[in-house]
Amino acid sequence: MKRFVRLYAYWLLGILLFTGCNDYLKEDSGDLLIPGKVEEFLPMLYSEGFPRTFNEEVAWLYLMTDDVEMGQLELDPADESNDSRDKNSQDAFNVGEGEEPYKWERQITSYADDFWETRYGNILACNLVIDALPEMEYVEADSGVYNFLAAQAYALRAYHYWCLVNSYALPWSEENLDEPGVIIRTEPQIDISARGRSSIRDVYNLINEDIEKAEKYIKVATFDGNIHRLSEPAILLLASRIALFQEDWDEVIRTGKLFLAQNSTILDLNEQDTTLFGKDTGGDTDPFTMMDGAKNKEIVFTFGTASYTPYEYLSTSGALYGLGFRPSHSVEGSLIRSYEKGDLRKTAYFLKDVPAKKAESWWEEDKPYEYKYYYPVKYRRISNTSSAKPSENLLHENWRSVEVMLNLAEAYTRKNNEVTSDALNLLNNLRRCRLDRSVFVEKTAADFPDGEALLKFIWEERRRELCFEEAMRFWDLRRQGMPELKHKWYSSWDTYETYTLPQGSKNYVLSIPRSELDYNNGCYDNERDVIRPE
Repeated sequence: MKRFVRLYAYWLLGILLFTGCNDYLKEDSGDLLIPGKVEEFLPMLYSEGFPRTFNEEVAWLYLMTDDVEMGQLELDPADESNDSRDKNSQDAFNVGEGEEPYKWERQITSYADDFWETRYGNILACNLVIDALPEMEYVEADSGVYNFLAAQAYALRAYHYWCLVNSYALPWSEENLDEPGVIIRTEPQIDISARGRSSIRDVYNLINEDIEKAEKYIKVATFDGNIHRLSEPAILLLASRIALFQEDWDEVIRTGKLFLAQNSTILDLNEQDTTLFGKDTGGDTDPFTMMDGAKNKEIVFTFGTASYTPYEYLSTSGALYGLGFRPSHSVEGSLIRSYEKGDLRKTAYFLKDVPAKKAESWWEEDKPYEYKYYYPVKYRRISNTSSAKPSENLLHENWRSVEVMLNLAEAYTRKNNEVTSDALNLLNNLRRCRLDRSVFVEKTAADFPDGEALLKFIWEERRRELCFEEAMRFWDLRRQGMPELKHKWYSSWDTYETYTLPQGSKNYVLSIPRSELDYNNGCYDNERDVIRPE
């Protein structure tokens, strides 16, 4: 174990490096206790290797997609404060946070850096475990725990690098494989020497090797059923996602089938109390919560403690502000308009600003006021709980079985660019549990003239189902051709400028944070364009 001297000290100081505290590297911490046994490494990996603050790190990426728009935060017309409100009051962000990503600006301020910095902090913890595995101490009876630890470390490292390469490099394609990816760090200690960016090919090679090892280890691991840890289905889901983003259709199909053999659950929204959808309920009744791992068996992994407002930057109402960000709704192709009549997700996943008030005139008494704006509530606090652990009073990011089904449907379709019964069956099984039974009609081959039409529909279903989860819409837009997007930026109630992100724009690739560039002269930034208003 001599070769692990000071590694634990490096782990403790790891995050400080990425926040610029380089002076700490000069400290001699050789007297710290070094982990040696498998049970000693597990708590460290749980604390430092898992993406615990992921929600807050990626919230701003919503603003770079077509799922969010800026506009007027209207009140109920019957509200007495509506007429007297200051329509030119400040926007919903006192210091303007969110403006830069929403406009796809060339430089985005430091709050965007946490995503990069924390991933590498998590990777350092994974590296420490992976490097220690050959000499780690355990008795034969604990081999299942050892294999579990190994599976967690390899799968987590694969995930963190997957997040990085799908944000700070061009999307995977045969043409892009030799383009710059991200920095590969596999050492179990901090290295402040100049380090260049590896190619996209090399980064994906490491990701593929890690997820393959994770899959092998988890098959012979001891798993305690904790949904906050990576089970075999969770690792298969990640493997399916990794393969999808490399267009490896056979691998998507292989891992997808293995996953569904263990978990093919879809929560049927028809069987829930739909009167609790789209509203907050007080008293002793909790509102419907999609992302409750204790109730929704679609969920195979949950991570990242949610903040008080898990959808940071999105406005909850127009009571205090004139302008703000909301889920997109106002134009054709917006998120809210994509839900067809009878799609229960529109009310199960979104909360209206205020309950609609009925008009007072007798001839309109049955016509409530309609609202344009919705607020996402997939993740929210569970108000009534007897849990003694504060962390259990919050909801988290989740990996769900339906993602694998959508991955599979896409793989079946794109493998031979054709409409297949396998893809249609998966889509129908999902939609049967999402649309009201009174309107649901199965999709058939006659509904799609070719594979391209079916693929477009699968992508639309993916958007409706996975909206506001991780940074999935941003990642999907990149791999789906980086389409042109338009955003309106309001400077007053009725004055706005339009910003257009061109198809294939360099601004679909994030800037490398200054915290990396300032100390690592071997790394260079991505080129990004200046996007001017129309």
